[in-house]
Amino acid sequence: MSEVISSNSSSKINKIAFNWPVVGALLFLTAIPALPAVFILTMLIIGMLSGGAVSSLVNAVYFEMPAAILVHGSSGILFFLTMPFQFSPALRMKKLRWHKTGGRIAFISGYAMALSGIWMHHVLSPDDLGMRYVSLVIMSMAMCAAFSLALWHITQRNIAAHGKWMIRAVAITLAAITPLFIEGVIYLLFGAFDSIISILNQWLHDYGRLFAITLNLAFVEYFVFNKPLKTQARY
Repeated sequence: MSEVISSNSSSKINKIAFNWPVVGALLFLTAIPALPAVFILTMLIIGMLSGGAVSSLVNAVYFEMPAAILVHGSSGILFFLTMPFQFSPALRMKKLRWHKTGGRIAFISGYAMALSGIWMHHVLSPDDLGMRYVSLVIMSMAMCAAFSLALWHITQRNIAAHGKWMIRAVAITLAAITPLFIEGVIYLLFGAFDSIISILNQWLHDYGRLFAITLNLAFVEYFVFNKPLKTQARY
């Protein structure tokens, strides 16, 4: 009897989906900043070892004050390599140790990425402390808060709440990328109107992150948490 039960359990585990649509989408979205970061960090490290800038494609300031860029870039790459796979039920069930290790790396890199983003702003744009900077601080603090709540819930063994806060944390993190898509839509709709484009671009420069956070969280709350049987069960 125990062998039959064990066989049935193994069969059920083997049938659990990898959830490639979600994992693949997250890999694509996080690759948008992560892949350029690989190039920048490579050029930066080569430049540091050779004693000077090695590429005109990389901001010269990076070579003068590399610490913030190294921390932000490396944490972003680690986040890209680990976070998407946290949303695979198959990996959670079949490779639990890997899931936990990847989760720890994703948490640490998420915190480092959020806080070093503020640090990097002070390195690259120390005089720009307007609404764009305020938006960055709000986004960074929101990321840390969401990751902290996800971490707290998993320590309490509340898997459902942990999953929800992980999804919210990722949605806030992706607010750094969402303005790129919004900008594309703006150009498609208003590309022929220079004055409108100028106004919208300035607004997006100042408030793009806040708008993206609102948009991403609204999408998650409505399309993910509103359809538990289709989406939440996959986490």
